[in-house]
Amino acid sequence: MWLTQLLERNRQCFPERTALIDERRSVTWRQFHDRTLELAHGLAESGIEPGDRVAVLSKDRIEVLETYFALARLGALFVPLNHSLTVPEVTGIVARVGAVAIVGESELLDRHVELPACVRTRTALDAPEFEKLGGTAPRVALPAVADTDPVAVLHTSATTGQAKGVTVDSGSFRAIALGWLVSARPTDDIVMVNCCPLYHGSMTVSLTYMAVGATIVLMPGFTPQRALASVERHRATHMWLVPQMLRFMLQAKGADRTDLSTVREILYGAAPMPLDVYEEAAERLDCGFRQVYGMTEVGGPFVTLGPDEHPSPGDGAARIPCGRVVPGMSARAVGTDGTEVPGGEIGEIVVRGPGVMQGYWNDPEATREILLDGWIRTGDLGFVDEAGRIHLVDRTKDLIIRAGQNVYPSEIERALMSHPAVRDAAVVGTADADYGEVPLAYVVAEPDTRSADLLAHVAQLLAPYKRPRRVEFIEQVPRNPAGKIMKKLLRA
Repeated sequence: MWLTQLLERNRQCFPERTALIDERRSVTWRQFHDRTLELAHGLAESGIEPGDRVAVLSKDRIEVLETYFALARLGALFVPLNHSLTVPEVTGIVARVGAVAIVGESELLDRHVELPACVRTRTALDAPEFEKLGGTAPRVALPAVADTDPVAVLHTSATTGQAKGVTVDSGSFRAIALGWLVSARPTDDIVMVNCCPLYHGSMTVSLTYMAVGATIVLMPGFTPQRALASVERHRATHMWLVPQMLRFMLQAKGADRTDLSTVREILYGAAPMPLDVYEEAAERLDCGFRQVYGMTEVGGPFVTLGPDEHPSPGDGAARIPCGRVVPGMSARAVGTDGTEVPGGEIGEIVVRGPGVMQGYWNDPEATREILLDGWIRTGDLGFVDEAGRIHLVDRTKDLIIRAGQNVYPSEIERALMSHPAVRDAAVVGTADADYGEVPLAYVVAEPDTRSADLLAHVAQLLAPYKRPRRVEFIEQVPRNPAGKIMKKLLRA
């Protein structure tokens, strides 16, 4: 199984080199390997069996990756949870995957006292009991795990806005990593500051660089000051972030006084890079930039644009292309009939290859909807140029991307409609200088309804990044004869 082989190789090749760093400690590859094996035995002794799903609720720290690798080693599936989700959201995910246990930070676990009956055990990874797991227990034989066995359920959002579990195997991680290593050609002396959370598909970027023996620096949450300090303190060579994070870092107090001279490359993804941010960063940082285009259902990053292919600052480029598909994966643009469109013509980007998911967890209907003759539909409109580079021009869904995080209007609309004073609601994205896009809600409500009351209601149901920036009251939501909301009118 590839995740286990990754650790065994790095223990053999770089035993005393630092593997992971967080704000509390660091571990070498030997220590990371040994602790993961120990923890796998401890979790097995605690009753976790192959095929079990275990939810992980924590901010980024070394113990999170130890838990992921340990669960994979014993054939159980790790289910990362977004730590900003509300109680109903966490409960819903845990119930849908049938998680038998939850591992997380004490502070976060305390917010979720009530969990579905399927959860048999709760383990705080910042408690002494976690450290003791596997330390004194008699060693049980761990099962053989194949690359085709499911290893994780990573959650994303489908067109309805309800979280869907993407089932992936170790072979998916391996395929994406090997393709990425061929394209990006990273070296084992890399020190990467990971500004993105480990609870969804973006963690594959970290796994990919871990495969070559790089050092990964984790943060419990992004702030521009924390990211800048991490780069300077650890002499980082690479950063992984979303474009709005880079904007915040450039605007942060003290940015000009921070030593960023060691940075060789900035990887960015999850949202388009604004040209003004790119040009300012390229001028101030004097480093390379690598675009990452990925999708959880496809295994993570499957397209990249290297530093030598980025436009020169100030050359008047209209947009930055996503780049070329990595070796081992295939991507193309197709028309509404599912056939490939000629180069330069706009169509929906579809992907296939060994990195794609096994399917949505326990949701064959949604799996069928996203498949097109064996290809995964990305929902993105774009074209492929004469050099094989993919360009994105729009989205087929009404997805709002807030600082790299996907926000679905339908989910917010349902939350608003659950308020007794709301008769109708529609949500669209609106441009924001700091976050790229933020949700804006249009509501038809009873007289004397206050926007503050509606925002407070939504705050009980949705994570902070999903909540609308403001509420506008209107007399009627515009709809077409079929009853669908005419969001173009609202955006205008």
